[in-house]
Amino acid sequence: MRSHTRQKCRRVDETGVSQEVLVRVGLNLLAWSGTIGKTELELIPRIASLGYDGVEVPIFGPDAVDVAGVARACRESGIATTASTSLPRGASLLERAERERGVELVGQIIGMAADFGATILCGPVYAPVGALPGRPRTLAEWDSCILALRRLGDVAQARGVVLALEPLNRFETHFLNTAGDALLLLDEVDHPAVGLHLDTFHMNIEEKSLVEAVRKSARHLKHVHFSANDRGVVGSGHVDWDGVVEALREIGYDGWVVAETFAGSIPEIAAATAIWRPIVPDTWAYARESLEFMRRVLA
Repeated sequence: MRSHTRQKCRRVDETGVSQEVLVRVGLNLLAWSGTIGKTELELIPRIASLGYDGVEVPIFGPDAVDVAGVARACRESGIATTASTSLPRGASLLERAERERGVELVGQIIGMAADFGATILCGPVYAPVGALPGRPRTLAEWDSCILALRRLGDVAQARGVVLALEPLNRFETHFLNTAGDALLLLDEVDHPAVGLHLDTFHMNIEEKSLVEAVRKSARHLKHVHFSANDRGVVGSGHVDWDGVVEALREIGYDGWVVAETFAGSIPEIAAATAIWRPIVPDTWAYARESLEFMRRVLA
């Protein structure tokens, strides 16, 4: 039987009573590949045997994932799923001319995620990663995104999925760079199925304080990625891990904490995120060591 890594944190409710909060620990399959076929499905039982509660399945297109295979492999391994995505060039929620394609594609991906059992679809779903116009965002882009996200919120809610938006660093997007940016947008979207996804890699670049960013995100935070400042083993580098975990405890966060890095062999990811060297030469060592750290820091 595999060991479970669901870590119990404690929070204090409005009456002053301390309560246990359950955090589930996952691993993004982007550490190996951007497509999910037979080879990637064979990873899932081994990931489960390490003690992870779930795998995060990247979905970059309708033909990139064996949906039935993911559902079957996770069911047989006793492991849960979340999902992540990003948009291709030519599909953006920010541009009126590209909005319909973006809405259609994200809507399709929401359906795929729901079909293999995911209740979270996270990522920078508003625009392609690396699409930089060389200027700040515009009001027209902001309004276009709000309209699209309200529509997608309805689609997600109908399928039992929460769409969690990820702010990225300034070198990957001009639209949402900080938790504060995302919170302003989400307040205007005002949809229960559209929330916030924080990633410590991006936060380490853009936030004045990771702790304060987490604290102020309580009302919308639905998903968290733990990623080192160089995308290496979780727990390495100079991210304020203890501060982030303490802030998550303070706000009573009870969702997923997912380890994320990228395989350099994924051309689209490498180009968009400027990965030009092997970040994790041994992916299984990354998986084991990241899990050991997350168990320890969340316990």
